[in-house]
Amino acid sequence: MTEPAIDPDVGARLAKARAWLSHEHSLFRSLNLKPITIKKGKAVFSMDLPDTFADAHGGVHGGLKTIILDSIFGLTVFTTLSELAPIATINLHTDYLNKAKPGMRAICAAECTAQRDDVTYVSGDLKLEETGALLATGAGVFMVGTHGLANGSVS
Repeated sequence: MTEPAIDPDVGARLAKARAWLSHEHSLFRSLNLKPITIKKGKAVFSMDLPDTFADAHGGVHGGLKTIILDSIFGLTVFTTLSELAPIATINLHTDYLNKAKPGMRAICAAECTAQRDDVTYVSGDLKLEETGALLATGAGVFMVGTHGLANGSVS
């Protein structure tokens, strides 16, 4: 297997973001994320499609595909920042194209396509690792520098 292509400076910032997400976002702990490419404006990860996210027909639930795209897109936004700052998804569009069975591995590739002021635009796709079958595509818009929750409270 080829070594991941990781820009050291971008990778260090992204590692901090991943650590926070792994702690705060229980789904991340179940995905077994493995970096493939990390550089400014681009991120590619492989991941598990856990059995716990099966739909009523035994396939991977569409919600998992959306969460993966949103999360990897967000990590890709972090690669464009000179220092970590809070971000928030403003808009996310997902198209579901093919089904997958839980327990398989997938690859999510994302790229920042534009930035304007504090807004970053990202697009990408989710494919099966083994066959390359396209599971979903997406495009997202993210606000950079949002204010987090005050003292961890939920409003």
